Amino acid sequence: MASISINTNLASLTAQRNLSQATTGMNTAMERLTTGFKINSGKDDAAGSAVSTLMEAQISGYDVAESNATMGLSLLDTAEGVLDIVDGYLQRIRDLTEQAANGTYGTSSMKAIRTEVEQRMLEINRLCEVIDFNGIQLLDGTSIAVTSQKGINLQVSNNAGDSNIINLKYTLFESAKCTSLFVDKNEHAGSGNTWYTRSNTNEETNALKARITGTASGGYDYSAKYGALNASDYADGKLSCITAICEAVYTDDNTAREFLYFIDDAIENVSNRTALIGAYMNRVESAVDAISVQKENIVSAHSSIKDADVSTESSNYIKYQILQQSSATLLATANQQPSIALNLV
Repeated sequence: MASISINTNLASLTAQRNLSQATTGMNTAMERLTTGFKINSGKDDAAGSAVSTLMEAQISGYDVAESNATMGLSLLDTAEGVLDIVDGYLQRIRDLTEQAANGTYGTSSMKAIRTEVEQRMLEINRLCEVIDFNGIQLLDGTSIAVTSQKGINLQVSNNAGDSNIINLKYTLFESAKCTSLFVDKNEHAGSGNTWYTRSNTNEETNALKARITGTASGGYDYSAKYGALNASDYADGKLSCITAICEAVYTDDNTAREFLYFIDDAIENVSNRTALIGAYMNRVESAVDAISVQKENIVSAHSSIKDADVSTESSNYIKYQILQQSSATLLATANQQPSIALNLV
């Protein structure tokens, strides 16, 4: 038979403990429902909290990697757009040069052709000087990507190491100015002021070396025959480099005909760059797709660890709410039990 005690109310203590547990459980369920997470602090799940923190860092890293890749695509798209314009200008210059290679054009017609070619060359140079992406000069050959010959690295994954980057080759960003395009670095090498030299031995090609001094290799002076420019004209700044090219080339049909080789080299250079840009864009887009898949997988894993099950937490909240209310009612009853002792006096 249970005794009646005034100093110690075990029923009340039991009710208080159950009320506290019910309140804690209800508060926990409420927190999880309002935040959407079943892990809101280390005490909820110490191991799960540690794993969740690492996964959150990875997810954030994938977001940055995806942004990096997207910026890389924008950079390539910007360069490709300008190269398309340059290619169109070069095609027009070639058409004009092929016209000039026909011996039916007189002095005034040749001058008109030279004027249009010069303006198109100047516009090509202007575009190459002004086009940039986030402060990186793309086509004037002055960027650190070109001068270091290291290209531009796109960080397309979370970690360090070469396997996490895509390197855009520096040749993409070499100068696309006319005075650079008309140099073939292999078969048709030039030096000094010889921007457009083909290493043939016939006189017409040697004349197209068009050195500012008017003297070709071997000491033969072509200035009388082809009207080559004087050194002082260039040195004193009277003639731009493009003007020097145009006045040396569009002299007669022979020099114009030989210049077609160099225009073809320039068109091929631009075409090769455009093709390489396309290949890089496909690769970067594949990297973006891979990032999306990796991110999706780790987000799913992170969700299973940290996200709350709303249906479960809703049930827990109702359960603990009922327990809290019943415990509070029973606590009030338990607190009245010692007063029975007054009836015994």
